[in-house]
Amino acid sequence: MLSDLLGPDPEANQLRWVRSAHNPVIRCAGTGWAEDFIAPCSLVERDGELWIYAEGSAGGHEQIGLFTADAGLPAGPDGWRAHPANPVLGVGSGFDAGGVFDPAVVRLGDRWLLYYSATEGDAHAFAERLEHGLADGQPSDESIGLAVSEDGVTFARHPAAPVLGSRCPFAVVHDGTVHLFHVRITDGGYRIHLALSEDGVEFRELDAPVLDVGPPGSWDGHTVTTPKVFRDGERWCLAYAGDSERLDDPTGIGLAYSDDLLSWEKIPGNPVFGRGGRDDFDSVSVASPMIRRTPGGYQLWYAGSDRAIRDGLHSQVGLALLSEQP
Repeated sequence: MLSDLLGPDPEANQLRWVRSAHNPVIRCAGTGWAEDFIAPCSLVERDGELWIYAEGSAGGHEQIGLFTADAGLPAGPDGWRAHPANPVLGVGSGFDAGGVFDPAVVRLGDRWLLYYSATEGDAHAFAERLEHGLADGQPSDESIGLAVSEDGVTFARHPAAPVLGSRCPFAVVHDGTVHLFHVRITDGGYRIHLALSEDGVEFRELDAPVLDVGPPGSWDGHTVTTPKVFRDGERWCLAYAGDSERLDDPTGIGLAYSDDLLSWEKIPGNPVFGRGGRDDFDSVSVASPMIRRTPGGYQLWYAGSDRAIRDGLHSQVGLALLSEQP
């Protein structure tokens, strides 16, 4: 397991990850629909390929796109192919007229389900008001939508959407049940929650967060967000972004483990990954950590930005590798 390769020292753990010399491996420029920023949100392996569903924005409109690559390690930007149908999900009307983002794609039965964050207005307006003391509680125009597809490319909105009143979903199907992780705001910061469904449409939510912030002053003492879950050996691993001060613009990535997807324990060596150098594409924030086990180690795809949200988010997709060899 990844946790077996990491010790109690966060700095030592962060040095284990080697950033790709080709970073960012998926760039904003030239996408058209994601010229302002792009972030990886869901990783699917299909027929010898890796599929990354990503959120992107151009001109203030957030939409969802798809990139594919051979399952062998993509060496750089040329390894990823933008799908010609991009964006595969654009803004709608009503609850998702402002933006669609944070795509979480999972297969249930013979259908692909795409859960996504949706807003009626600007996706980051509430966060900005919250940080300036102009708002509190939960945003009133945020929800999680659902779209359905037979091929993973052409999606149709489900008539029952939205399915939850929160944001930043990530879905796992285990024993026939959809486990939908998502975030809600408490005391000005995100906490990670969980809702369960047998049909993928009607959810029952657990009362308490499944992953809370750390103690005051700790690296994740204010917010924990962008949850991503994968099977790591005999256990489940949850990778998440956190910060000690701000709601968004997280500065580190941590890990937690679970035997049942319900009870989670953070490892002692968090954060295991941090921001890049001053002039790097990921100098301000790192988030949305998608981890994949490979022969000989682990791959980490993540969103890295050289600007904060209030300065105009400019995230792109980075890749880092961790070898099983010391």
